[in-house]
Amino acid sequence: MNFISKLFLILSKKITRQKIYPFIEKNITTLNKKRIKILNIGSGGEIEKIIKSFNNVDVISIDIDKSRKPDIVMDISSHKIIKKIKFKADLITCFEVLEHIKNPSIAINNLHKISNNKTQLIFSVPFIFPIHDEPNDYYRYTKFGLRFLFRKYSKVEIINRDGWLDNIFVLFVRLKFSRNYILKMVALFFAISYLFLFPIIKFIQKIFHFENITSGYLIKAKK
Repeated sequence: MNFISKLFLILSKKITRQKIYPFIEKNITTLNKKRIKILNIGSGGEIEKIIKSFNNVDVISIDIDKSRKPDIVMDISSHKIIKKIKFKADLITCFEVLEHIKNPSIAINNLHKISNNKTQLIFSVPFIFPIHDEPNDYYRYTKFGLRFLFRKYSKVEIINRDGWLDNIFVLFVRLKFSRNYILKMVALFFAISYLFLFPIIKFIQKIFHFENITSGYLIKAKK
């Protein structure tokens, strides 16, 4: 990936993940425990680095891909996870992973079984977002689909992770990864426009709410 493509990817993540990092911080700090046991689904990446940056956390990561160097190599939709996880986590984190799991219902049910009544789960998933990490990109979730997926949990909160205008700009910015030169130029135009129009975009989104367009959702759940 060249330098320009990296800049476009950074901008795309900056937009779609603007609420993710504060969401993580809030849910770790509000647990108010001396030591917090965290089971992180999906190893490696900048999100896990942020989770591990807190001084009072003990993080166990699980991933199906051993090249990502997880503590446990396993598919969370495997029933073996129930015997493999010997501890009860205070917090289960799963960011930008659920769309890559072939059997999400089984995975969520497994996490329900290894949780106790005090365990919190925090997730993020894409909704209106381009295909990525192909061919292992299987699902996009509406907030109604998420409520059905987490139906065994008594407390479920679902939050839009960005605004409708943010999402429109992300889709255009992602055209940078097209092979078509004209589409790449369109992506460049929208990327520059977003940077210059950022305050105006935020103002418009505060005045005109439209919750059905978002790049994805943040989920907080508890038994």
